[in-house]
Amino acid sequence: MEDNSSTPLMDNRTRLVFRLSCWISGLVIVFVFVYGLIASIVTTGGSFAIGGALVNVFWPLPWFAQPVTYLSIASVVFFYSALRLWEDKISKWPQYTLSLIQLLGFVIAFASAYEVLYNFMLWGSLFSYDLLLQNKDPNLVLTPFQPPWYLVFATKIFSATFVISGYTVYYIRRLNKTGVI
Repeated sequence: MEDNSSTPLMDNRTRLVFRLSCWISGLVIVFVFVYGLIASIVTTGGSFAIGGALVNVFWPLPWFAQPVTYLSIASVVFFYSALRLWEDKISKWPQYTLSLIQLLGFVIAFASAYEVLYNFMLWGSLFSYDLLLQNKDPNLVLTPFQPPWYLVFATKIFSATFVISGYTVYYIRRLNKTGVI
């Protein structure tokens, strides 16, 4: 096994862990996406609030987790595992490509952080208003805009996006030997 000083090669057991993580999380993403699409079409006839089918259900136990939680966690695990599996190849990409990806990651991190903060602010105000109307379930709070978004769905997805894009910026910075990108 040859040693690359910028990115050490991982042993076979570590590679197996990341492959399994990548496959399992990828299958979870596909399963949740297909479930959400089918559940939305079946339960609402196609006119649905975005994320509703992934927010209004707790699975496998009634108190355990919503499908959108599995989706957001699986997205982060999939991205990290795939990045680790491909890190030797990614480190050989041209500097301008890495710089463009880093810039894009920074912009996406900013936009997703803004969305999360906005969603919490909107969620708090709408939830306070709904409490006055005796609706005590935060999962049922929709944005008043079209198409309606379930704020639980949007917040978890944008949180995962923030983590993925933020780590991308960090990772590409770490790849550069001089530390100047």
